[in-house]
Amino acid sequence: MLALSLLALSGCAATGQTPAPDRLVVAPTVLAKQFSLAGRFSAKTGAEQVSGQFRYAQNDAERTLNLFSPLGTPLADIVANRDVATLTQANGATQSAVSLSQLLRTVIDLPVTDGMLSAWLQGLPSVASAPGTERDAAGLPSRFVESGWEIEISARMNGAEVAQNAPNTANTQGAPKRMRWSLRALPDTEVRWVIDEWRAQ
Repeated sequence: MLALSLLALSGCAATGQTPAPDRLVVAPTVLAKQFSLAGRFSAKTGAEQVSGQFRYAQNDAERTLNLFSPLGTPLADIVANRDVATLTQANGATQSAVSLSQLLRTVIDLPVTDGMLSAWLQGLPSVASAPGTERDAAGLPSRFVESGWEIEISARMNGAEVAQNAPNTANTQGAPKRMRWSLRALPDTEVRWVIDEWRAQ
């Protein structure tokens, strides 16, 4: 099982390393349809814990999610288009479903939809109005609640990081850098994300 492979490999290193980004972009204030990001994650659901590296990208035609061990060893690729989502493991085994998020649950048991996953990775709710929304000094969400999940954005890429990597960007609002997603009904279920790279497509 892929989750067990991730769990076994997660003990090899405390954190993985992702290549330094060559460009950062301003965080969206409305949901973007085309973007990519990469970083590290750690998740726990009850007694099970997994960690590793990830890369996520979406455009009008498809969404892709690549999963790696903490040391960067490729583990699985999920590709979803309008018709089907397919998970391909490193050993060549494949599995299909109707959505990317359904296949993600074979790795991390997260009851979310593709729309939620896309929006939350941008540090934004997938609905126009989310209860309990708190905002930072720049007016971007720092905490909101949606579908029983509490999403906390504890850090965003700061102005210095944006200026260093994208000097022509006038706006210094940063993209999400550190997030924690926790399921209120199951306090032991949470996912933590550290985003090292963000690009507009």
